[in-house]
Amino acid sequence: MTTKQGVTNVDTRQELAELVRRRAEISDTLANLERQIYAFEGSYLEDTHQYGNIIRGWDRYQAATKPNVGPDKRNRKFKENERLFSKSSITSMVNSDKSSH
Repeated sequence: MTTKQGVTNVDTRQELAELVRRRAEISDTLANLERQIYAFEGSYLEDTHQYGNIIRGWDRYQAATKPNVGPDKRNRKFKENERLFSKSSITSMVNSDKSSH
């Protein structure tokens, strides 16, 4: 019976090691996806600032497309609180930065 118990312990340890390895892989994949979302979101917010976007609304679109009205180049920077998608994950770097303060 000790042989069976020994095999069970080895199997359990191997399974645990595999699960820990898989968890680390998944965690790395999640971190990479969150970095991509953060970068794409920043590009989107900067690129759509002039005409409007899902965060600020589309009110500026009509004004920006009128003839004889030049593009509005002022304040192309967006605010960090406009990062709706980056903030939607509790593990994102945006949320972890706030919790460390």
